[in-house]
Amino acid sequence: MQSKIFSRWTTGFVIFLAVLIALRMALPYATEWYLNKMLSEEDGFAGKETPKAFVGQVGDVDIMLWRGAYSLENIELVKRNGKIQEPFIKVREVEFSLLWSALFDGALVGSIDLYQPELNFVDSKDKSKSQSGEDEKWLVLADQLFPLKIDMLKIHDGKVAFHNTDVKPEVHISLHDITLKAQNLVNSRDLSKDLVGRVEAQGEAASAGTIKLKGSLDPQTQKPTFDLDVKAEQIALVNFKNFLDTYAPFDLEAGSLDLALELASDNGEIKGYAKPILHNVEVFSWKGDIEQDNDGFFQGMVEMGSAFIAELLENQSKDQIATRIPIEGSIDSPDTPLIPTVLGILKNAFIQALKGDLENSVDLEQSTDPSEDSESDNNNEVEDKSQESQKEK
Repeated sequence: MQSKIFSRWTTGFVIFLAVLIALRMALPYATEWYLNKMLSEEDGFAGKETPKAFVGQVGDVDIMLWRGAYSLENIELVKRNGKIQEPFIKVREVEFSLLWSALFDGALVGSIDLYQPELNFVDSKDKSKSQSGEDEKWLVLADQLFPLKIDMLKIHDGKVAFHNTDVKPEVHISLHDITLKAQNLVNSRDLSKDLVGRVEAQGEAASAGTIKLKGSLDPQTQKPTFDLDVKAEQIALVNFKNFLDTYAPFDLEAGSLDLALELASDNGEIKGYAKPILHNVEVFSWKGDIEQDNDGFFQGMVEMGSAFIAELLENQSKDQIATRIPIEGSIDSPDTPLIPTVLGILKNAFIQALKGDLENSVDLEQSTDPSEDSESDNNNEVEDKSQESQKEK
């Protein structure tokens, strides 16, 4: 009798284990089917919103239950009408994982790692051949891919590109080798000493140059509150030659750009400055503009005039044109006063050459918990009342 009961328990356990193994083996394929179905449906899938103008595809899905993570490989989102060659989003691998360090602090949040992500913006007079993704609800899509709140985001070897194939020569500019780390995005005191999210990023320009970014953000305020520092060094202007040919009345044959930018916004009120410095600028070249680019007479005269003004306003000892542009006002319509900008150009040219370093003159104080503010206000009121009563006595 006991042997039969033992045999039944053994058989039941084996069947249960086999079902679990079968479900575990089928889970990646089921997830892959679900995601591809969701990313391909224009009008939504399973009651959830999907990209309207883009169709997506996932190549492979790996699930690591023991880590509380899963990854997607070879992700692509392309324009649904098929008129654009470049995918809007292309990622070699995305890994979503449970943030165990936060779990030990009592917070159930996750992290995302993007490996070789690529983002392509396309400009065209024909709207069907342009793509910016501005009308899509990307945060809704991210919530569907990963149900936990994201506290940390990392980008490894990323790329952002801009294209315009309507013009000749075509415009293709990019920022590559991008690394980024953003943390405390949930803004929980269980995970950080303050309520400030922080981000650090770095990227390389196509031919030469580096751009670095460091910032912080307080999402507790109703209007944008942030502190941002940007430093660009030795950006080769040849990177933007075709871009300037298309979007500016002149082009640059040679030179490099340094940029220092500090911005701080306190509840929508912005302050800061931009300090662009152009080194060894060559605006006009007879061989480059007249012989190779076939610029006409009037275009050539405009560029010759621009070259003359550039030479006049150049600091001859440093071979640079620079200024400091103050920025202030509402974030919706910030002011950039003209007179200080012009004075900055003249000062650099004739008095003292500007340096491209960050001044560290624009800072935003760390945000505090509103509950702490209210408690301190209440305490101050109590103290004031007690002092008044003592005076009356």
